[in-house]
Amino acid sequence: MEKRALLAIVISFAIIFIFNYLYMKFMPVPQPSQTQIANNTQSKKDITSVSKNVSKKEVKSEKIEIPKSLFNNYKIYVIDSPKYEVSVTSAGARFTKFQLKNFFREKNKKEPIDLVSSPSESLPLEIYFAGLPELAIINYKGPEEKNFSLENSTSQTLNFVSSFKDIVLKKTFTFKKDSYFIDVSFKVLNKGNEVIKDRVLLRGVFSPFADGTKYVFKGPFYYTDHLNEVKVKDDIEEYSGALKYIGYEDNYFMVAVIPQNKSNQTYKATFRNIKKDTQEFILWFSPFELKPGEEISYKFKLYIGPKKIEEMEKEYPLLGKALYFGIFDFIAKPLLHILKFSHQFTGNFGWDIIFVTILLRIIFFPLNHISYKSMKRMQEIQPIIQKLREKYKKDPQTLNKELMKVYKAYKINPFSGCLPILIQIPIFIAFYKVLLMAIELRHAPFMLWIDDLSSPERLYLGNFYIPYLGGIPLLSILMGASMYVQQKLTPASTDPLQNKIMLLMPLFFVVLFINFPSGLVLYWFVNNVLSIIQQIFTLKLLKK
Repeated sequence: MEKRALLAIVISFAIIFIFNYLYMKFMPVPQPSQTQIANNTQSKKDITSVSKNVSKKEVKSEKIEIPKSLFNNYKIYVIDSPKYEVSVTSAGARFTKFQLKNFFREKNKKEPIDLVSSPSESLPLEIYFAGLPELAIINYKGPEEKNFSLENSTSQTLNFVSSFKDIVLKKTFTFKKDSYFIDVSFKVLNKGNEVIKDRVLLRGVFSPFADGTKYVFKGPFYYTDHLNEVKVKDDIEEYSGALKYIGYEDNYFMVAVIPQNKSNQTYKATFRNIKKDTQEFILWFSPFELKPGEEISYKFKLYIGPKKIEEMEKEYPLLGKALYFGIFDFIAKPLLHILKFSHQFTGNFGWDIIFVTILLRIIFFPLNHISYKSMKRMQEIQPIIQKLREKYKKDPQTLNKELMKVYKAYKINPFSGCLPILIQIPIFIAFYKVLLMAIELRHAPFMLWIDDLSSPERLYLGNFYIPYLGGIPLLSILMGASMYVQQKLTPASTDPLQNKIMLLMPLFFVVLFINFPSGLVLYWFVNNVLSIIQQIFTLKLLKK
């Protein structure tokens, strides 16, 4: 690849990291008031205290003493679907297990991914009152039957009922055979003689569900008119206003809560760190005032599953926006669709990456051809430019005028070699993000020693071992070698320092890519090979 291309790519990496840093630094989520922080923190302390005591079958609360009978006789309900297996405990009607049958924790171990990722901290999803956090784990009466299968039915509804004093709580879950969406309703009935004033909170605590690259966001998020990824610091982060959904995501999986009540309703959302890599989100519904005999109902959808766009958009198309590939998302998603279209014919995502790389090279062939021609012509006039620089080294203004005259005389645009490369940078960044984040590539094999396109590749030869690396990163080395060949084909600069720096670029890229997913390294290697072929073709044309 030509020198300007290498510099452009280095700049593009810098743009990615700098943009992410500045975006999170200067566009933070609005901070809560001190009163809100205090109230919210106290609620969490109450819940944590109650959760710890549940295992001992005794609940202690500074506010209200709840009879122990409400926390006895726990039952576990199991729902078996072609897509997942779920366990629900009657303690709070919460999930104790949510295993995805088609996705495994490790490639070579058939242990399903469990999206209940922080059971020691909290079971999802807790629903309770701000003034009664103990209700998060109160025992519900569920169906008589404990095991349900969706093998021969399209859906299954489970009803749970509980009560505390004059409050009746009803939870309903509807699981579906061919969907990761779950319909949930929560009803509160006032059977007493006094008005109840409170607000309903929905709480989730999660940590990353599976291993993934550190270059992709993991944590809570919410969606307003765009996706907001919340990087929780030391204090509680807060948002107030309209929102479409809220949840937690890692590289490949997500949990999302989609309220189905009034579209113009205002919510409050709070986020905080529980411990390292474990975050909490709470959705605060609007305060309610429930008169005797009145009932209030909350409906929402849950999405608990992979970040696979066709699954995410199945019942709520806007959820597809949560699969966000960055500022060039509008380019990345069509590239993902092309990858998946190609996969219908190849059945191998490695060949699909090669196909998309060839397609991009064909599309940009004219631009790259112009760039190569410009660089060749610039090389031809390098002796003239060098003489002018020596002659006018103390007079930069005159030097620039003389250089412009030379460019005009030889009909050369000095920027024509770099501009085509800059135009391609958004495409590169978009495809880079797709190859980092697409769940379709997770555990997807290619050929030979490359058995997982989402992980770094290593070739293992007997007992041969490289410290810190393990096996031989052969594809990364081949990529560096292809860049070295490009260096030799590219017209050399008259600046010896620049030539030395450019010769170090292949080594720099090998080190940079050595722990990147092998799918990304494969793309870069194939792109280099195609670039070499085009350079040879262009040089032959120019000699005629």
